[in-house]
Amino acid sequence: MSGASVKVAVRVRPFNSRETSKESKCIIQMQGNSTSIINPKNPKEAPKSFSFDYSYWSHTSPEDPCFASQNRVYNDIGKEMLLHAFEGYNVCIFAYGQTGAGKSYTMMGKQEESQAGIIPQLCEELFEKINDNCNEEMSYSVEVSMVVVEFAGLCTPIPPSF
Repeated sequence: MSGASVKVAVRVRPFNSRETSKESKCIIQMQGNSTSIINPKNPKEAPKSFSFDYSYWSHTSPEDPCFASQNRVYNDIGKEMLLHAFEGYNVCIFAYGQTGAGKSYTMMGKQEESQAGIIPQLCEELFEKINDNCNEEMSYSVEVSMVVVEFAGLCTPIPPSF
């Protein structure tokens, strides 16, 4: 396996309806693989910048030349994972973030083909590659798992009952 064993990507999602109705301001800027965060309480303060393997700007619409589509995310992350799986390695894609951050959308997407997430695109390409292999002496064993872990209420204090 070439390259780093672990790669980190961040993605900025569009505002939800609540954020739009409150006329929220985007405090994230991205340039290449650098992501900067502006302090909304002190916008004149220098932004805090972080570097990642991938920084995906999906805050605007697909017409924006900087917009990162589902296909772009899959091409950058999913295709490499599929390559490693065919090399015999186990692979894992881990999405982390608070509720509403866009994890499910990135991983699963929506029904429309252009909105398919990493997992459906990876599975489709996986079975296409298996189907295209004409070597009858080759056998495949495929296991795909998706786990969603939520800690809702974990830190919410339970009011005492009297």
